[in-house]
Amino acid sequence: MPGICLGMDAPLQKHVLFHWMRWLPYHHDWKLLYRGEQWRVHWFGRYRSNPEWKISQARLAPDMVSFFFVEKSVCWGRVNGRKFTLKAGDMMVKSGADESSMTHDPAQPHTSLSASLALSRSGVVNALLQHNFKRIYTLADPDQYIQAFESVLTAMASTSPFRDLQIEGALANWLSYLLITLNPPLRRGGASDRSVVDNVLAAQAWAGNRIGSVITLSEWAASVKFSPVYFGHVFKQETGLRPMAWLNERRLETAAQYLAGTNKAVAEIAAACGYACQFYFSRQFRKHHGLSPRHYRKTSFERKHESPVKSAADH
Repeated sequence: MPGICLGMDAPLQKHVLFHWMRWLPYHHDWKLLYRGEQWRVHWFGRYRSNPEWKISQARLAPDMVSFFFVEKSVCWGRVNGRKFTLKAGDMMVKSGADESSMTHDPAQPHTSLSASLALSRSGVVNALLQHNFKRIYTLADPDQYIQAFESVLTAMASTSPFRDLQIEGALANWLSYLLITLNPPLRRGGASDRSVVDNVLAAQAWAGNRIGSVITLSEWAASVKFSPVYFGHVFKQETGLRPMAWLNERRLETAAQYLAGTNKAVAEIAAACGYACQFYFSRQFRKHHGLSPRHYRKTSFERKHESPVKSAADH
C-alpha cells in the first residue's frame, strides 16, 4: 500500500491510490494525472512511511523527468546500474529512459515526495530534458521545498471551477523554485539522444554476463560499437562512474551476494567475480564495504538470524 498525498479529499485520495497501484513503477503506459497547455504530469504525490514500499526495476518514459525527494529517513535507489543512498533532504533526478529501482529498510520506512512530468515549450516535448541535471542533490532548505510541493497537492485537491489555474500557478511556482535551487546547466546541443542510455544498459548487461572474465575497455566499448573514449564519456554521463569503476563496484556487490548467500570459499568467490588475486580482492572488498570478506559473511549470517524484518533491507 502506498502513502496517500496530504491535503487531498477522500475521492481524490481514492483516485491517487488506484493510480499508484496500477501504474507504478514508471512504465511507458503510465496514465496522466494532469494535463495543461504546457504541463503533462504523470505523478505528483507523497509516499507515506510504509514498510512494504518498493519500486521494482523499470524504465522512465523517454520524454519524462522525475524528481524524487526524501522527506524522512533513508532509502536506496539504483539508476542505470549504479546504486545510491538517499537520506532526508536529498533529491534524485531521473530523466528520459533512465532505468531504476527503489527500496528501503522496512523497519525504518521513509517518506518521500515524488513528481514525474514534462513541460512543453516552443514545440519541445519536454524542455526539462534540455537541462543537464546531476543525479543527486542535497537541498539547503528542505522545508521551503516541501511547502512548494504541498501547494501543488492542495491545488490538485481543489474542487474550484478555477482548479486548472490553481494547478498551473502552483506547478509554475514549485518548478521555478526547484530550477533556481538546482540551477542545472543547459545540455550542449539541447536535449541529448536518449538512445545512448540503451547502449549503456546493453554494455552493462554484456559485462554482467562476463563478471568473472578479464574485460578490457576496448572490447567492452566494441560490444556496443563505440570507441573507447566515447564509451567512457557517455558511460560516466549516464551512471556517474567510469566504466572500470562501475565494473569493480558491480563485482564487489556480486561478491557480497555470494558471501551472504553461499558457502563458497573466499578464493573461489574472488575468482568468480573476476579477481585473480585473493589478497587484492580482500583489500578492494574492505575498501568498498568497510569489512573484510569473512567479517562481512559473519555479519550477514548474524543479521539473518537476528531479525527477519531487518534482513529485508537492501543494503
